[in-house]
Amino acid sequence: MINFKKVTQIGGAILCISLIIITISLLISFPFASHFSIMQQVAAHIVTIVIAAFVKIGYVAFIVGKYERGLAF
Repeated sequence: MINFKKVTQIGGAILCISLIIITISLLISFPFASHFSIMQQVAAHIVTIVIAAFVKIGYVAFIVGKYERGLAF
């Protein structure tokens, strides 16, 4: 039996952590780019693309966990 409360918690954690990381990478990529080397900026751009997938995975896991527990609205 799948514990959907745990799925919701894990999905929420992935979502929150990935949103923090994507925010930092976007700040490095654009408004504060002059403070970082070109290699760091390239890495930040790549991280932005990769972490976007984790945002989506975390969101889907969170929503599925809520839906299966009857808490979706």
